[in-house]
Amino acid sequence: MMHSRSLAALVLGMLMTQGAQAQTRKPATAAAPAASAAKDMAAETFRQWDKNADGQLSLPEFRAGWQQAQAAAQLQAQLRRQFATLDTNHDGAIDAGEYGNLVLIKNAGKTAPPLARFDANADGKLAFGEYLKLVETLAPKEAAKDAAK
Repeated sequence: MMHSRSLAALVLGMLMTQGAQAQTRKPATAAAPAASAAKDMAAETFRQWDKNADGQLSLPEFRAGWQQAQAAAQLQAQLRRQFATLDTNHDGAIDAGEYGNLVLIKNAGKTAPPLARFDANADGKLAFGEYLKLVETLAPKEAAKDAAK
């Protein structure tokens, strides 16, 4: 089982590192904290995948976790493509003009939150990570509305 733990940590580390690199473009001085964060994320993911909390991943636990990670990676890839499409001026961010054209914002109508609610760094636009927060916040509400109809 030690091999399963090592393999899982390696795979998760690779996935998390790729995701972190894709989401944020930080200077090289941030590499040490990023590596530490990836280790913490790997440990937390391991705990989540270890359904019986025995400190080991069985093959079924690994498979279930791996499938979940793959589905999350596919969803993130779809959202990244969507983000690139919505970024009509191709500056790598969603600005105020583009924000108004988001389907989630249009569907929310007058109750749509302002861009500033998701603009964590207050630069007047949404980077991909900030866009993910918007989708996480508004998409479940849209799915619930559709289910109620």
